[in-house]
Amino acid sequence: MITFSLRQLEYFVATAEHGGVNAAARARHVSQPSVSQAIAELERSLGTPLFHRQASRRVELTDAGVRVLQQARQLLAQAAALGRQPEADSLRGKLSLICFQDLAPYFAPRLLAGFRRQHPEVELTLLEGDLASVQRALRSGKAELALTYELASEPQLPRQVLAELPPYALLPAGHPLAAQPAVSLQQLAAEPLILEDIPHSREYLLSLFWQQQLTPRVAQAVQSFEMQRGLVAHGCGVALACMRPTGDISYDGLAIACRPLLEALPPQRVVLVQAAGAAASAAVQAFMHWAASSQGDGAGNAVVTV
Repeated sequence: MITFSLRQLEYFVATAEHGGVNAAARARHVSQPSVSQAIAELERSLGTPLFHRQASRRVELTDAGVRVLQQARQLLAQAAALGRQPEADSLRGKLSLICFQDLAPYFAPRLLAGFRRQHPEVELTLLEGDLASVQRALRSGKAELALTYELASEPQLPRQVLAELPPYALLPAGHPLAAQPAVSLQQLAAEPLILEDIPHSREYLLSLFWQQQLTPRVAQAVQSFEMQRGLVAHGCGVALACMRPTGDISYDGLAIACRPLLEALPPQRVVLVQAAGAAASAAVQAFMHWAASSQGDGAGNAVVTV
């Protein structure tokens, strides 16, 4: 006999995706004890723990939890399809997408808005994190898709390229180099560098100097793109980046001079990556198809090329 319910599976999937019982309860609009009880009953039914509980109240999937998560998503998708009227052709189900936090504001809103117009009955969970969090979410199955840089994804995973972003220089508006139409890495290496110090991005940006046998002077390491832009705008140093907002202005209204680099350098590729493991659901396939079909319809509108 089946000793667990679809509701238990639904709460289990929500807890895995949101990383905790409290967050899952808020997402499902139910009480925290309801989610905790459902997961406890599911673990008893399956005879195995599905989560490692942590002191911070966050949870991590066990090996068994990773396997059950893939199967639970499939069962819930099949249940959603079973409840659909025979004449209905709209897609239903759930989809979890995690985005690298620097890329999310530039690509995710357009992709999500277009997808929801086409498939309004798909329930989409949107997560954000640093590059390491994105990798963990894909490996564990916490997320089914990831919006990230290609250099931070495993090469064997299916992907859709959304954009190729050449690196460029950020300079204070009154800096002498800002008077040039383009700058070299050698010139930047002589200036104090504001470095976005997060895994993968850090190594990529520093490698651009190293390939030219240059050693930059890192004046300040920061954890976000906007902090980097703000410090450059206030004259604290120069920087390298790939993402570029439409307006070259810091949060507090100061101008930033953005200039292309003289060297021919490899771009950062923005990709939509599918998680390893079970076959992609109909919702995942539909989102990948939408991302591919939208490439000729403004995929890079949020990014200004230099």
